[in-house]
Amino acid sequence: MILVINTADLEKVFIGLIKNNKLIDRVVLSAKFRQSEKLLPAIDRIMKRLGLKIGNLKAIVVVDGPGPFTALRVGISVGNTLAWALNIPVFGIHKDEFVNQKDLISLAKVKAKKGTKGLVTPFYNQEPNITKKKSLL
Repeated sequence: MILVINTADLEKVFIGLIKNNKLIDRVVLSAKFRQSEKLLPAIDRIMKRLGLKIGNLKAIVVVDGPGPFTALRVGISVGNTLAWALNIPVFGIHKDEFVNQKDLISLAKVKAKKGTKGLVTPFYNQEPNITKKKSLL
């Protein structure tokens, strides 16, 4: 079973589960600036809803960018950490490699079959926009 995580959208999070080359469930959450609060509980809910355990996962695919700085880091950190803890492969997909969720799922299946174990790193198409703290004076 493959877990697909997409936090590369500022407004929403996509989580999908692929089993036997078919998408068996998905969740799309509104999560603007709240990806870190919503991602893990949503993964837990989808697994419980299907009566599955996290140990049933065989691979994880994460959209690695481009996208919002913090949102990407949340999704990638969760994907890398779960893969490490479960000793399973994790793969990254660039957002420009797919057009919609159906394309993402198709590409995730291909990546999970071809890839080797490693870490996913975020891909940013621009420098981070870090604002300076405003002075009170």
